Amino acid sequence: MNILTGKNLSKSFSIKTGLTAKEDFFAVQNVSFQLKKGTCLGLVGESGCGKSTLAKMLVGLLPKSSGEIFYQDQPIEQFFYNPSILQMIFQDPFSSLNPRRQVGKTIGEALAINHKNLSRKDVQRAVEEILQEVGLEKEYAHRYPHEFSGGQRQRIAIARAIITHPEILVCDEAVSALDASHQAQVLNLLLDLKEKYSLSYLFISHNLQVISFMCDEIMVMYAGEIVEQVPRAVLFEKPLHPYTKALIASAPYIGKEKQDIVLQGEMPSLMQRQQGCSFAGRCAYATDRCQSEKPQLLGDEEHKIACHLYQ
Repeated sequence: MNILTGKNLSKSFSIKTGLTAKEDFFAVQNVSFQLKKGTCLGLVGESGCGKSTLAKMLVGLLPKSSGEIFYQDQPIEQFFYNPSILQMIFQDPFSSLNPRRQVGKTIGEALAINHKNLSRKDVQRAVEEILQEVGLEKEYAHRYPHEFSGGQRQRIAIARAIITHPEILVCDEAVSALDASHQAQVLNLLLDLKEKYSLSYLFISHNLQVISFMCDEIMVMYAGEIVEQVPRAVLFEKPLHPYTKALIASAPYIGKEKQDIVLQGEMPSLMQRQQGCSFAGRCAYATDRCQSEKPQLLGDEEHKIACHLYQ
């Protein structure tokens, strides 16, 4: 069963190009996906490709320009203020926590607001239990964010997200600010919580090793578009899109066969409208058709790809 579905999602922004003139550019273009209940859907791509913009649309922090988002079969908009449906874990745990509030008050705030029948002691007890659940001491509830390490702060952010027992967690680069040892600990914690609470994850990262460890299915994003969508095992055994191959070749210890692929140039500016394939300028296999015609994301349930080479 699909618990979260996106259909043709796009997000555009307007910028000034003169005193009165404005120009729109798309940070996300026609993205569709299905998150199955109890699974982890990964979203990977270079910095600036639109991953975080998509995440913010899903949780209501950014309004979408077009497209639809569904929780099960219902429009997601009616659930934006229901913390037991959807929560988000941000990349920087320090900036996502109020430095002037004790972490216990921050963690328990959503619970207190949405469960008026709970007493202050009930909320305090729930906060202490969830702190221990994420591997912290219950006495830490009375401390402030600056008193913790980066790994501890991310555990606090996770506690805040799961105290309302949501069904879906959107993890936006949830471990990228941590060192390797703390990354492993937090990833294992997220997997344990996923199993215990039957959570469904949309997991965003630029790190393919993290994605391969966490995710059941993976979407590859380039310049605001999904260029390949495939189960984890198939992606690393048999990637098809030239951009996906280049990503895997750049990651150590990933992939059945390493290929000497060096990705030249940079991702095109989203300010420039791409008539054809957005990857054509960096692709060694690009043809005249790639320069003039944008490929569609086509395929079956097992493997979808947006590339003229395979269509």
